[in-house]
Amino acid sequence: MIDAEYIEYMDTVATPPEHLVCSECAQLLARTNVILERLEAELTQPRWPSEPTTSPRPDHEVALDWLAALCGGHEAVTALGAAPLDEDGLDLPLDEDSAGRTQLEAVATLLDEVAADFPSAEVGFALRRALLRLWEIDPLVVDRPAQPAQVTAGIVWTVLGANGLAGPSGLVTATELKERLGVKKMPSAYGKQLAAAMRGFWPWQTQRPWGMRDLPDLEPLGYPDLLVSSVRKRLIRLRDQALLARDGGTPR
Repeated sequence: MIDAEYIEYMDTVATPPEHLVCSECAQLLARTNVILERLEAELTQPRWPSEPTTSPRPDHEVALDWLAALCGGHEAVTALGAAPLDEDGLDLPLDEDSAGRTQLEAVATLLDEVAADFPSAEVGFALRRALLRLWEIDPLVVDRPAQPAQVTAGIVWTVLGANGLAGPSGLVTATELKERLGVKKMPSAYGKQLAAAMRGFWPWQTQRPWGMRDLPDLEPLGYPDLLVSSVRKRLIRLRDQALLARDGGTPR
């Protein structure tokens, strides 16, 4: 039998309010419900097939494009040879403008003096050819008001960069060349405009392909006759390997 006094006591106890929580907990619960509703809405949305991802380009295609940037197109890569550079066709052009002729001769003289410090005669031939090419393409970057030493610094740094011969592991550092020619800025500052003039508007790739770290970091100019034979031999080997891979062979 239930005690009557107990029943009477229970009837007099006030029933506590439902969901009695503090204001901070109420806000937390409200935010949680919003998040759960959003997740439920996303999970219930229809799923469409994702677009197929683009597969990476084959290594041989990347290599051939890089070679085309160095040599001036894929046809030039195919015709690339390893014969040493010579001094044929390196005579200064006749110019009726005496001031222009004086500037051209001054730059050529400085280039010859710098080239005499390098062990390979090919470098000197490449420097002279770069000067003649710039004079043909855009003589304004060679002529005054630029000082002969400034033009010389830009040409030397650009051509050495194209052959992987600039810097501490190359033939001369930027600081050494700066002091050698007595210019105020680093040679790279003068070389940027010259390199841009040589390249023109062709969208050359400027970075060597990843994974080809055994090759020097060459500055692409688009002219194989500015590359010494030792560099072109390595590029020919890379070309032959890339073509072999393209045709289904196994590169060695």
